[in-house]
Amino acid sequence: MRHYNLVVLASTTIATAMLFAGCSGSSQGGDSVSPMLAKVPQQQSARQSRQTKSWMNRPNARTRLAYISDNLANNVTVFDVNGTLQGQIDGLSYPGGLFVDSKHNLWVANLGANNVLEFARGATTPFTTLDDAGAGPIDVTMCPNGTVYVAGGDSTAIEVYPRGSTNPTRSLTYPGAEQSNALTCDAKGNVFATIVISFHGGVVEFPRGKQNGATQLPISLGGPGGIKPDNAGNLLVDDQSAQTITEYTEAGSPTGHSISTAFDCINFGVTSNSKVVGCPVYVAYGTSEGQSYTFPGGATHQTYSGSFMLPYGFAYDPGQKGL
Repeated sequence: MRHYNLVVLASTTIATAMLFAGCSGSSQGGDSVSPMLAKVPQQQSARQSRQTKSWMNRPNARTRLAYISDNLANNVTVFDVNGTLQGQIDGLSYPGGLFVDSKHNLWVANLGANNVLEFARGATTPFTTLDDAGAGPIDVTMCPNGTVYVAGGDSTAIEVYPRGSTNPTRSLTYPGAEQSNALTCDAKGNVFATIVISFHGGVVEFPRGKQNGATQLPISLGGPGGIKPDNAGNLLVDDQSAQTITEYTEAGSPTGHSISTAFDCINFGVTSNSKVVGCPVYVAYGTSEGQSYTFPGGATHQTYSGSFMLPYGFAYDPGQKGL
């Protein structure tokens, strides 16, 4: 049975409502499905998926930014790290995971359009589009060599785009994987993905971003969410069911550092010093927000208010060192 993650379910709900107005929907369940699934409205109309006009305050080079994607509002909202609104990128189609590269460009997994968009810092129009036909991209990351990796909600494969390519040239898979939720790359070029396999959540490593040697790490997750490296060479992994972000070595051993996020923190972001994590927090439909926490302390750091409908991705600019 296929396990639908939050962003795929939301998109499916919208499409179903358009065809069968007045009919209640249902979601597939399982041990590894996020508890957020129960909170997603089961009936939406086409007009409830908002579209507004893009705008942006041109940030200077020293302004630190935070980006939050809204899966149902079809936009990415831009803040400075202190929570002041700086702009909004609209015209998207069920945007999911976000990534900021070393050039300060923003990458958006644009699920509904089956593509990944790259925006220059301060821009509202993409200058690069990666085609991901039929895969329904939900997360994107880049390794230090410029290779881009994209996880698809409608595919168990991770598509691989060499530097400068707008179409994938190969893919990464893991036997038995039913779903890839999020992915990241470390400074050495190793790719990690949170997955669902045999009704349980886990983490798979693809050494140097290659298929050969793919290994499932000894990390068990009730509801696999985001994953990011930190500057200590470890992995931060979100478990949506436990509502925690926990640090593991890249071999999969817990370091003893873990924080509670209070709510489901879907696909989080990490500051360049890896001392703060930012979460798209689903509190209630239409009144959700972004929230950051110190790591490993776990203290509430900053709130990003935006009346989000269904926040999904979070990224900081500047992004993580080495990527």
